[in-house]
Amino acid sequence: MKNKTTEKKDFTLPSYREIPDVGLYLDQCTKYINSYLIDFPEMNVTASMISNYAKQKLIRRISRKTYSRSQIAVLILINLIKNIISIDNIRLLLETMLTDEETPEGIYEYFRHALMISYGVLFGEKAQKNDVTIPQQQQEILARIADGVAYKMYLEQYFDTLKQNNE
Repeated sequence: MKNKTTEKKDFTLPSYREIPDVGLYLDQCTKYINSYLIDFPEMNVTASMISNYAKQKLIRRISRKTYSRSQIAVLILINLIKNIISIDNIRLLLETMLTDEETPEGIYEYFRHALMISYGVLFGEKAQKNDVTIPQQQQEILARIADGVAYKMYLEQYFDTLKQNNE
């Protein structure tokens, strides 16, 4: 799948522990999430999108107009997968995965690792093992979602490169 016209852009997501736990206001939250998507502007989130996710109860109720670490992690997840999964299916996914036994940290970390592996593989890197442990059924679906997001990112880069080459 490696294409000579498409170069791998540096892409990473913060680990769960790197996400601020001081409580970010809406504009800070938006800037924080988008700072990881600089090379993927089509995946940026807006304040109105975040407010809409909160109104739709895709994240826990915010406290004192600030977003916690776990809420930001879920927002990052929603923002990335909304490009390939409907909001109704995201709601169903979150309802079934975020239970008393499973926390946003485990789900976010597994997805983050799976996405980084899938993204790298598309550019010819050797596949690695995802060492984050969550239930097997959740691993399967999150890995497939990560594959879909990685392909979307790859294709956006490919078409950006084509546009630049045609200018």
